[in-house]
Amino acid sequence: RTVLISSALLFQPARAAEPAVHSLAVRISDGRGAYTQTLQLTEGNQAHFTGPVTAANGVTRQIIINALLAHDGDALDLQYQLELSGGQKAEGRSVQVQSEVHIGPGDEITVVRCGPWTVTLGLDAKPGAKPRSAAWTIPGLPNYRLTANMRAAGSKEQCVLIGRAASQSNIMDGLRQRGKKYGYILNTLFAPGDGGKFSLQYQTELGFSSAAKTVQTQNEVMLTLNKRQAFSGQDYALDFLLEDGAPAKKADGGKKGKP
Repeated sequence: RTVLISSALLFQPARAAEPAVHSLAVRISDGRGAYTQTLQLTEGNQAHFTGPVTAANGVTRQIIINALLAHDGDALDLQYQLELSGGQKAEGRSVQVQSEVHIGPGDEITVVRCGPWTVTLGLDAKPGAKPRSAAWTIPGLPNYRLTANMRAAGSKEQCVLIGRAASQSNIMDGLRQRGKKYGYILNTLFAPGDGGKFSLQYQTELGFSSAAKTVQTQNEVMLTLNKRQAFSGQDYALDFLLEDGAPAKKADGGKKGKP
């Protein structure tokens, strides 16, 4: 006996797999307390959180998180925007970060160290479990580390950023005092250039005191990987170090910055 099967059933398209859901833990420390917020991320969809977060020392601040997780080849690419402050027009210190980083399930990466601030991102971290790596770069994930040191206007600041090439990053270490704004801003975009070097476009400003005028500078320079390079002007001194995670060599003193 012949059994007839509907052509609609024969040619029914395969059901698409549901997008994977991940857990992202954001931890921001100001050197006195650590503020942690976790949110769920569905691959390909943006996630958002705004609300109060309280550190172990009992201090409550406002946190804003925007995040988008998507596949980039075999890796996961995380685009994020973060802000931690005392609230709108609140006095004191605040931080804002916008960047992009490669990360994998079980990874925990400290993506920013800037002034008193430390920002760590953990993907699918299990309670009590040791992260796959707490290092700034992880085998198979092509992240870079950019270290910037600036002296100007009677102030100094060091900022370390972990991110991917050809992606814009913005960091602000802000201070509001007696209704006025001070602080440090670093906007960067680095990408592979000619001769194995990297081009770096940057805009930066620094000034934490009312006694000195805030200094601003911007430029595009060529950097050699794993070699610190200095630049200066009439009223500032600035240096950059871009690292790719390769084993340390004798160049640049044979030393690399601490993870």
